[in-house]
Amino acid sequence: MPEFDAMAKWYDFDYERRMRKDLPFYRECAAEGGNPVLELGAGTGRITAYLAKAGFDVTGVEISPVMLERGRARIARLRGVAGRAQLLQGDMASLDLRRRFGTILAPFRSFHHLHEIGRQLAALRGIRKRLKPDGVAVIDLVNPDLADLLAADGKLRVSYERKHPKRGTRIVQRFRVRSDLPRQIAYIDYVWDEYRGRRKVGSDTAPMRWRWFHRFEFEHLLARSGLRPIRICGDFNGGAYEADSEEMIFFAVRG
Repeated sequence: MPEFDAMAKWYDFDYERRMRKDLPFYRECAAEGGNPVLELGAGTGRITAYLAKAGFDVTGVEISPVMLERGRARIARLRGVAGRAQLLQGDMASLDLRRRFGTILAPFRSFHHLHEIGRQLAALRGIRKRLKPDGVAVIDLVNPDLADLLAADGKLRVSYERKHPKRGTRIVQRFRVRSDLPRQIAYIDYVWDEYRGRRKVGSDTAPMRWRWFHRFEFEHLLARSGLRPIRICGDFNGGAYEADSEEMIFFAVRG
């Protein structure tokens, strides 16, 4: 999808340092479900690489060829993971894999990029088909805060401002959200401005669509797909899901 290609340039800079707390959590998920591990929406291979280094046999699926290229370069730089990590181009809503997996992950809210019910059901049914009888699927969703979405609607906000470690320039990322409440879709425009001193030396933009889910809506989707939730976590420490939790992480098995 072009929207993911547009984000690929800044993806690792945005999230490599900010998103580390989920890595031990997914290691525990992989230990629970067992090998082999399938990651859906692998991006630039952040989680795939981490799990491979931890000793798991990991296949990552990513739809964006630009993200995939960066992920494969990351895997190629790793030592001691030969044969344990591979990244494939594919769509999580139309999986073309013969292998079955002990653990299937849809981490970092990747499932939100499935905007239509048909694609959501296709992805979940594909997960069930590829899941071992005693395997575990883990799907990370954001717990939607509608008040915050409405308060932010149409406003340009600063996500971060920090120094680029290689170029020495200052990067400011801004974003604007427009919410379509009836369709449960947020339209997000990202902007990265690069400054040397006070002078702007570069700027990039990327649009993104993002479909949010509510708890019982998602439980219904799981049930229609032949999956059964066994627990819901509200954070990456394994805490129980609460109304004010930031995350909504479903653990599901074959129903």
